[in-house]
Amino acid sequence: MNNAKKRALSLVLAGVLTVAMPIFSHTGETAFGASSLQDKINAAAKQKKEAQAGIAASKAELDGVLAQVAQLDIEAAEISAELSAIDDVIAETNGKIAEKEVEIAEFEKQIQEKDEAFCARLKTMDESNTANYIDLLLNSDSISDFVSNIETIREITEHDQGIINEMIALKQNVEASKEELVSHRSELEEARGLVQAKQNELNKKIAEKQSYMDSLQNDISKYQQIEQAAEAEEASLRASAAASTSRSQTPTNGNRIKYNGVFCWPAPSYTYVSSEYGYRVHPVYGTTKYHSGLDLAAPGGTNILAAADGVVTLARWNGGYGNCIVVDHGGGLATLYGHCQKLLVSSGQRVSKGQVIGLVGTTGVSTGNHLHFEVHNNGKVTDPWPYLR
Repeated sequence: MNNAKKRALSLVLAGVLTVAMPIFSHTGETAFGASSLQDKINAAAKQKKEAQAGIAASKAELDGVLAQVAQLDIEAAEISAELSAIDDVIAETNGKIAEKEVEIAEFEKQIQEKDEAFCARLKTMDESNTANYIDLLLNSDSISDFVSNIETIREITEHDQGIINEMIALKQNVEASKEELVSHRSELEEARGLVQAKQNELNKKIAEKQSYMDSLQNDISKYQQIEQAAEAEEASLRASAAASTSRSQTPTNGNRIKYNGVFCWPAPSYTYVSSEYGYRVHPVYGTTKYHSGLDLAAPGGTNILAAADGVVTLARWNGGYGNCIVVDHGGGLATLYGHCQKLLVSSGQRVSKGQVIGLVGTTGVSTGNHLHFEVHNNGKVTDPWPYLR
């Protein structure tokens, strides 16, 4: 991981740790007000978004490195095939070298034989001495005998010279064979050395890419931990905010709202639930996460209805919920409407069951138009179905 990425990851982690540290008063209770709490929610949402961006960037970079490694693997296979081919040629050449060595041995044997014959001839010449040739000529009985003796001497001399020349030629053949073998072996070894160097360099690159992939996987794991921590903190802070606003803005005395036990369907004419309450695979993050409400599939701009009489305690942007409305219904119950395209009520406003309070949208962390509907019981999310049936 390069220094820039390390710094970015450190900043994200530091931000999450900062968000995750609540501020306590001397009484031991959380001492932040509504704006401070919302700031912390926004900070947690921001850290989560940054972690998600880090995950996406690291995965994209990992995909790029995987593609590079795949190409390097192709090159490695080609080099391996090239080395195998060279080894086959070397093996074939070794066979030829063995054949040449047999020929060389035969040449040396012949040279030895010729050398022995030549030495024997020299010995004969030495024993008979040159005078013997002169005596042979002088003692010729006739001209014809003289000519015959001269021819005999010439043949003997030519035979001796032939032995010498043949021995020289055989020696030259032996030397040429040796030089050819040495040269061919040297060329093969040089070629194999060059290919082996390419393979070593390629193996080094593959090892470096693998190390970098391990680093990216480690980054992704750290970013995911940061994301989960920030998401948990954001959810906790939102629950605290909902409970706080519910307590602070619930009507008192004669104006108190009394829950009548039945909620109306908040997205009229659209009853398809695209995502149930409970654990699910998150459509954006791709991981198993707790879903705190129901996702009601509806087109953008569709009316959102208040589930029951109550007072609006929150009507503004709320982190991953996007444009969000919270209505307190009394008795510790509140409902939340997330991802709104438009808010048609304001905080502190009294609403009636079935009243249009907003329009369906896809603001915040969302993959498409829908209404995210939650029920809070004393500040904690609960299954909405018992209140809708």
